[in-house]
Amino acid sequence: MKLVRWFAFAALLAGFLSVQGCKKDDTTEYSYLDGRIILSMPPFVEPGFSKTFTIDTLMNMKRDDGGTIGYCFRDSGKGVYDTLVTADGVIRHHDFTVTAPNEAVTNTVMLTAFAPASSNYTASTFSVSYSVVLPGLDGNGSITKFDKKGSEPVTDGRDGKEYYVTDAEGLTWMRQNLAWEGAGVTYLDCVALNDLFGRYYTWEEAQTACPEGWRLPSDADWTALAGAAAAEQDLPGLAGRVMGDIYFNGTKMWEYWREVKITDQLGLSAIPVGYATVSGKDYSFDGLYAYAAFWTADESDGLGVCRYLFHKHDVVFRGLMSKTEFAASVRCVRDITE
Repeated sequence: MKLVRWFAFAALLAGFLSVQGCKKDDTTEYSYLDGRIILSMPPFVEPGFSKTFTIDTLMNMKRDDGGTIGYCFRDSGKGVYDTLVTADGVIRHHDFTVTAPNEAVTNTVMLTAFAPASSNYTASTFSVSYSVVLPGLDGNGSITKFDKKGSEPVTDGRDGKEYYVTDAEGLTWMRQNLAWEGAGVTYLDCVALNDLFGRYYTWEEAQTACPEGWRLPSDADWTALAGAAAAEQDLPGLAGRVMGDIYFNGTKMWEYWREVKITDQLGLSAIPVGYATVSGKDYSFDGLYAYAAFWTADESDGLGVCRYLFHKHDVVFRGLMSKTEFAASVRCVRDITE
């Protein structure tokens, strides 16, 4: 599921504007409203998420003749318009509330500024889209095709979160990205994705992020998965064995490439949630649907060692990244217990 953009504004507005008396004769010369409205919504939200907008703070459009402007709101999930301010400037409602439905859909919130029909001003529409994500790995959530392979989850005693695990090359590996909220950030600051994508940690944060009894895997632990003796090398032939053929809101996360056969043979079920670059308190996210990046416990020349996958190649690459200015996913390991 990629973010859906709303491309049908003109068609949707035509019916409304005709009802509002804003439909003009084809020969009419139009003027344009000045200004811009900024609507803000998290791009991913949980079912039932609610946000209230105050029209008083959004009425920043102007006419060069100083005349009145009306405002109407539309949430595509409800499919109806609500006139908040009439064309002659009378405020009918000061607030409007968006409430996310209980299903994995993408909706668009729209606010239209319009003038009386007699003024010959073209209406202006501003919009923002949001997608609803559902929790769980039971096939009914936003993450589907996750094969539990008969494994039982383990519990992180710090917060009660559960993680499915698998045994590989003498270690028990978490099959999901760590989502401990004691450090790191979630994708685009969207709380709804915390338990689905896991969090993004700097190398320094990752060193102490795993629960008691678990640890961050070493670079040698990754090398062992490939059955390779050579250290500090890229690992060809391993990516497809750790990639999960998993879907997010109905979209295949790892794009198909002929060179990569996804088997998830080792059961790590890696998903391409990308990475983040860090500047102070600002995080810039990249690589969704293309990269999976995981910190190791190792360092080299003052940089943190990470292992990463790229959708076009059946290789687990080795990278050296800033310990403080790069954020990646974390998988924790422990010795196999009876």
